[in-house]
Amino acid sequence: MLIIILILLVFFLLYIPLLLYIVYMVYATVSGAPFVPTRNRNVVKMIELANLTGAEKTIDLGSGEGRIVFTAAPHCEQSVGVEINPFLYWISRLRQMRANRKNTLFIRDSLWKINLAAYDVVFIYFIPHRMQKLAEKIKKEMKPGSRVVSHAFTFFDWPIAKKDGSIYVYVV
Repeated sequence: MLIIILILLVFFLLYIPLLLYIVYMVYATVSGAPFVPTRNRNVVKMIELANLTGAEKTIDLGSGEGRIVFTAAPHCEQSVGVEINPFLYWISRLRQMRANRKNTLFIRDSLWKINLAAYDVVFIYFIPHRMQKLAEKIKKEMKPGSRVVSHAFTFFDWPIAKKDGSIYVYVV
């Protein structure tokens, strides 16, 4: 009996969280992009190409563990991350608490539900089959002159304002 209880305990403590993580990864892949951490050198390039000012607000759509949010924070008024996966969201929140960053915020929600009107710069790592839908959302919600910094993927019909390797900057 004790063995059965231990097996059930291990199942609930290990396999259920793993299963939930996989479900969120699949959902993120279908709705936007799977979690793939951006290399630190690319994060630095993205921040440099964004040319942030101290009065701007940034948002990372699909912020994962918060790497871009934390790197952008010293260069802007507020740096926000949106992440649907609860595990990645809580990793970001724990890092935020440890770093005691006052100008960072993490939101656990679908990026499709977030209004982008308040943001000056959007950071994205998206997959091609959702780029057009995201482009429509950005054009509808963001103010003219706002910037989009995309790692690896391009908007089909938008002129590229800046490019460095696989990083593209667009102006709305």
